[in-house]
Amino acid sequence: MKKEINFNWLKNQAKNAKSKHVIEQTEKDHNIVFKKGEVIKGKELSEVILGKYKIWLRRNSSPSSIEIYYEIFKDKDHTTVRGFSGKGNKVVIDTGANEGFYTLKIKEDNPNCKVIAIEANPAAFLILKKNVKSNKLRDVILVNKALGKNNENICFEYVDEITAIGSKSLRNQKRPWLNERRIKQKLVKSIDLPHLCKSHQIKEVDILKIDVEGMEMEILKNSKSVLGNVKKIVVEWHSKKLRDDIKHFLKSQGFKLILEEKRNFGNLYFIKK
Repeated sequence: MKKEINFNWLKNQAKNAKSKHVIEQTEKDHNIVFKKGEVIKGKELSEVILGKYKIWLRRNSSPSSIEIYYEIFKDKDHTTVRGFSGKGNKVVIDTGANEGFYTLKIKEDNPNCKVIAIEANPAAFLILKKNVKSNKLRDVILVNKALGKNNENICFEYVDEITAIGSKSLRNQKRPWLNERRIKQKLVKSIDLPHLCKSHQIKEVDILKIDVEGMEMEILKNSKSVLGNVKKIVVEWHSKKLRDDIKHFLKSQGFKLILEEKRNFGNLYFIKK
């Protein structure tokens, strides 16, 4: 999972000495985790100010959390294609919201956009709530469920120290760096996209972002009845088969692929024809 991070860039984003100190500690922890393979202990929360936002980092998960922050704000993950930044959009659905960095980025570019942020991982959802509340974001609806089939109980797997991963099964993908003894399970409720839109009176979705560690096709298939009301979709894939299945399915639903990131995993960007 390790990503090369320019911690100097992160330190330059820090707006006070305390924030810079936390980033320096996170850099040390990141090296311990990814160079020595050790697990960071401690669940104390630290508030840092990076850029225009207050961000909460939990000590044991901060090495992976800061990677996601870096991907979203420095590498512009999910928003690199023109028209996917949220500017001028009214409704964005953030599926697999994690700790809220994509939601924060969308609100940075369009404060008036309504964002529905969906996250089943209990460890991530706690910080997601704090990040949204601390920045006093308006028109952000938080949903502590999994997107998939409607009204289903899912045995959800997650890892406390790596809030970016969570799914029905974390064993479906090759993760040689993950000690399976660290995987926890929790029963969570699921909801499908049609019921989600109905319950929040959403008639049209400008951007549907999906990053759910293997549940992508289940979500898309259970969304068929409302996909005609979705303008743009950005979905992250983690296997070649999943990538091909997503491309084939969304093409059959009237979407055009405008960018496919060429790497071991990446994003697919679609627009409605």
